[in-house]
Amino acid sequence: MQFWKITESTRLSDLSNLVGSRNVDQVLHYNDIQRAPNLGQVFKAACDAAIDATLDNVDYQRKITILNGFAGDYDVFETAALSSEDTWKLLSKKNTFPMYLVFPETIVVPDSRDIMGNGQGVPALVFKQAMDMLKNEPHVIDPNIFNNYSSTVASKLIDAGVTTARPAMVFQSFNIPWGDVRLYSSLDDDYVDFPVYPEQVSDGRKANYTEMPDLLYQYEPWEIYSSSGPRTVTYQFDFHRDMWNGDHNLGGANHLIRFCQAQCYPEFTGSSVNTAIVTLYVKGSTLISGVLTDVSTDWDGPIGHDGWYLHCKLSLTITEVASRPLNHTVIKNMGVIG
Repeated sequence: MQFWKITESTRLSDLSNLVGSRNVDQVLHYNDIQRAPNLGQVFKAACDAAIDATLDNVDYQRKITILNGFAGDYDVFETAALSSEDTWKLLSKKNTFPMYLVFPETIVVPDSRDIMGNGQGVPALVFKQAMDMLKNEPHVIDPNIFNNYSSTVASKLIDAGVTTARPAMVFQSFNIPWGDVRLYSSLDDDYVDFPVYPEQVSDGRKANYTEMPDLLYQYEPWEIYSSSGPRTVTYQFDFHRDMWNGDHNLGGANHLIRFCQAQCYPEFTGSSVNTAIVTLYVKGSTLISGVLTDVSTDWDGPIGHDGWYLHCKLSLTITEVASRPLNHTVIKNMGVIG
């Protein structure tokens, strides 16, 4: 995701020169602002209004959700993590920073000093430290975590933030996209990483209509719109139990599968029943957020040292719980991811 730094003197023509005249309306709609020659002033007014309209500070759970969405861009993640409370309000309301226009995923512009969103994933150690600090009192991220990490390949693979088997070394037998594919659970307030991308995605949307009965002299019955959705998506993952660190006995695959299966069950607290909202991310972009309704595993050989199969096909079915109202215009302007 890219953000373009502007000033109050930025004009609509400047945006047109950057993204092309045919993409201007898409950017304006994505940022929920109207077309006007004095783009910078209009956008500043919209940002100020969004901040003023948000009376309470953003809670740490919401901050965690927002930061999860920036895991694919290290510079954006760092900027958000160290933001003021007013900036957090704007991030929560409009998913952008003060005086930064956010571009849809379908629009990519060349890197420059005015463009934020470098496409470099957040190192796993930094991501875990930031999330742990937000979860615990006083729910503040220490800036020092962004100064003390190594940008070597190994640092991105060591300790990706789950309690069981994570690669303690760079495992070269598989090209593992650690941190690219991530499932977050609101009930656990935690996440799990997948060692592979989804092999197949079955994405379905539907509209529901009611047939008007007993109409005379009509060739076809009248269809009355009732509702849309819900959107249901099935993701299929194909992985080997040795992918985590070369030793399937350490249980990395089991942790992933059990984490997913647990989201199909509630947590009972007295008379209350708490269920999970899960969010699946790919390179920081949200694929879907909703309830996990089906987890299926298909196992086959070879057989490992523990007497169980090493190859697994994992299928997840998620029914969307939309984070914003969906309508004709919103769906039409969405990017290819999500």
